[in-house]
Amino acid sequence: MKKTIMIAGAAGAGINTSELFLERMLKHEGYNILSYKNYMSRVRGGYNYATITIHKETVNSCESHADIFIALNKEALDKSERMLKQGGIVIASDALKSTDAEVDEKSVKWIKQEDLSEVSHSKNAFSMCAIGIIATHLGLDKSVLNGLHMAKWDEKTNSENLKAAVYGYDVLADRDEGLDSALENIPEHQRTDEKGRMLINGNQSVALGALAAGVSFYSAYPMAPSTGIMSYLAAHEREMGIIVEQAEDEIAAMMAAIGASSNGVRAMTGTSGGGFALMVEALGFAAVSEIPLVACNVQRPGPATGLPTRTEQADLSFVVSASQGEFPRVVLAPLSVEDAFYATFRAFNLAEKYQIPVLLLTDQLLADSTQSVPRFKTEALQIERHLLTEKVTDYKRYDFENIFGNRKYPGIDDETLIMTDSHVHDEYGHVTEDETMTIQLKQKFLKRIEAIKEELTEPVFYGAKDHETLFICWGSTYGALKDAVDVLNKQGKKVAMLAFRDVFPIREDVLDKYVGKSEIVGVEGNAFNQFAKLLRMETGIKFSGYINKYDGRPFTEDFIVEQFNKRGE
Repeated sequence: MKKTIMIAGAAGAGINTSELFLERMLKHEGYNILSYKNYMSRVRGGYNYATITIHKETVNSCESHADIFIALNKEALDKSERMLKQGGIVIASDALKSTDAEVDEKSVKWIKQEDLSEVSHSKNAFSMCAIGIIATHLGLDKSVLNGLHMAKWDEKTNSENLKAAVYGYDVLADRDEGLDSALENIPEHQRTDEKGRMLINGNQSVALGALAAGVSFYSAYPMAPSTGIMSYLAAHEREMGIIVEQAEDEIAAMMAAIGASSNGVRAMTGTSGGGFALMVEALGFAAVSEIPLVACNVQRPGPATGLPTRTEQADLSFVVSASQGEFPRVVLAPLSVEDAFYATFRAFNLAEKYQIPVLLLTDQLLADSTQSVPRFKTEALQIERHLLTEKVTDYKRYDFENIFGNRKYPGIDDETLIMTDSHVHDEYGHVTEDETMTIQLKQKFLKRIEAIKEELTEPVFYGAKDHETLFICWGSTYGALKDAVDVLNKQGKKVAMLAFRDVFPIREDVLDKYVGKSEIVGVEGNAFNQFAKLLRMETGIKFSGYINKYDGRPFTEDFIVEQFNKRGE
């Protein structure tokens, strides 16, 4: 049965540490996990919470209500009632008790702060105690508490944390054997079969996909929620033999990546919507000079600064038409944390094959979600450089007849001259304003788009084959919609879904074998139905309705089900 744990309180109060310990502990016990950070744009204070959903089967989406709610402060305790499932429990310190508390006392497991202070002197004592209570509540062996330590903490800190966790474990189970005895009788922890799974978040998955693809240069300017990509790559910079450059701004970051790529290096940049807005002129430069480029836009709500730590799917229309003029590009929107690895790897091969910008469109939900996923299958992955290494007497870098391949870079041999410019050019790279060559260059771009369309992956179909309603989504909405489809079919509805990873370009016939007589309902994390409009423009399909979310929070299964069932009321 699916269970959800929420840890809520102010930033800086230990939410991330508690979440990390719980993720590790539960993964080691064989649970599948999906956790998500719901946090405000501030270093300290505010109301923040982490959601950890566990199941013996794959977890596709987080739940909106908790079975166990850990309240780290008064505000969290006051909000706990509305965040709790029926029969759920709240864990709170009795120091938070007050006459105006907005909570049902029957649902609260009070920790006596005075007693806990005598047991442990750790500043994390309450959250460690709560983890002990959760371990008992889930029926886990006390030995799991042996994992509550960090190498960066000294022995005393780890010891004090363990005391608090053991106290919590015994308090709930009403075992009063004395703390010393309880600590002495913790057995050696034996991990269960973890099925070869690993804990990873979306940004880390993108970073690993880039490393698998052979990235050698990554440049970016820190911007939430994309910074995790750069942080992960920088942490492994020496180990992997790559260069990670923190540029002075997003314009410099994009140009640095283009410069590296133009010299034969697999290069990438990453940002969020506001940073991508600064990159668009350079994007056009990469396109006209036919330099392979991979860029990741981790979406957050706009316009302008918007909600910098929240999620949305509102940059699609911008990204598919960014920069002046017309040129081929590919936009990929990974469906899940696992999918982000494979989509990123594929992005590099597509960029180099067609010498184009390939844009990864993720979002804060995907970036900040940690999931237990199978170890990536890398055996079948092939890095495809499409480089011309032979010496050619009359080398035409921009041969109008070559849709892919035929690329050399400066220094690949001692006879080839490579010219790179931002203007319309002839086949050698010389600037020209000739009408015929201008047309030939544009026709080359058009042929590339048609060739790319033949390589697009099919959308993921899931649900009833005899569906009467077909949901269409893209990107990270996949997980919540998949769960909602299961619920609706159990309710007797005949529904199915199509989830698009390859969101641009679009083949005209992409929906032909799916639509039939079904009503079509779009599900998007934006208000303007951006992907639905793109599909309508490219395929002529008409939508019967839409389910939208644009409050900065992610879709959940129950939200989609509720919105669908409310139709016609």
